[in-house]
Amino acid sequence: MAGESDFQEKRRHKRKPVKIVALLKMGVYLSGRGYAKDISIGGMCLVAPTIFKLIKQSQLNEYVGAHIKIMFPSHSLTVNGTLVRINQAKGEAGLAVTGTTNDELWQKMCAD
Repeated sequence: MAGESDFQEKRRHKRKPVKIVALLKMGVYLSGRGYAKDISIGGMCLVAPTIFKLIKQSQLNEYVGAHIKIMFPSHSLTVNGTLVRINQAKGEAGLAVTGTTNDELWQKMCAD
């Protein structure tokens, strides 16, 4: 059985713990508020119980791979990503970052 440290080694970039308020938009109908729990150049953990807890258990696999837009108003930054996993019980999701409106700022936020 793999430990948590084994899981961390699989990531390309080290995650930085944060708590940044985010506005999310997934498709036409799903949008809401949450926060980034941790970030890295290539991904993030996003907590948004108002969105992720409402997804039915039978629909979780349909959302994995979906595109999501995350806006960070305090940083005037938008991050685009793809959902990699959804933890319905915790109301959070892991996503891979596919692009940003300011790559230099995103790299700085991940490095600080």
